[in-house]
Amino acid sequence: MFVEDYMTPDPQTVAASASLGHAQDLMRTRDVRHLAVVDESGRLAGLLTDRDVRSAIGYDERLGAKLTVSEVMTADPATIPVTATLDEALSVLCYQRFGALPVVRGKGLVGIITRSDLLRAFYEVMGLDEPSRRVEVALPNGCADLACVFKALASCEERVISAVVSRMRRDGGEPSLYLRIAGTEAREVEKRLRDAAAIVLAPEHP
Repeated sequence: MFVEDYMTPDPQTVAASASLGHAQDLMRTRDVRHLAVVDESGRLAGLLTDRDVRSAIGYDERLGAKLTVSEVMTADPATIPVTATLDEALSVLCYQRFGALPVVRGKGLVGIITRSDLLRAFYEVMGLDEPSRRVEVALPNGCADLACVFKALASCEERVISAVVSRMRRDGGEPSLYLRIAGTEAREVEKRLRDAAAIVLAPEHP
């Protein structure tokens, strides 16, 4: 999955020479928390966030008319190419503690991707956007267990919405497989997995 699939294309921009008050008005009317800042040539010059604005003017709205965007923005912000994957964007946003990344094609701004966009992507990838049940299976033998699980699932009528292998379970043990099964019932899936000698963890259905 790629950044292009979840970014906001053609994001709202503001001129570096604009007043901070104008930028603040844009954020309110457009209901956004980040503005890409462009110079006179229309090239990306910085990134302005609502936090930047609050830090600059506090509760004194009059300061917005006295300051320009260029005085407050983050100049030469980190960017990510439109061809990047979601995990690459997630890595940058998590470890660099950014709230958003301008998305570029060459030197041109084509979008912006935020933490909220990545949360939405995770939500959809995990299959949480439709009725489903979670089933978790331990994988002490790695791929051998994984093959066993999917062989058992092949005989099930229930649809598998998503399947994600985690490096480590919450308790620090072996890796596990998180499944989302379509619908609101997963007893039959859990039974077939147990019959195949899979280790079903914390079943939702007693």
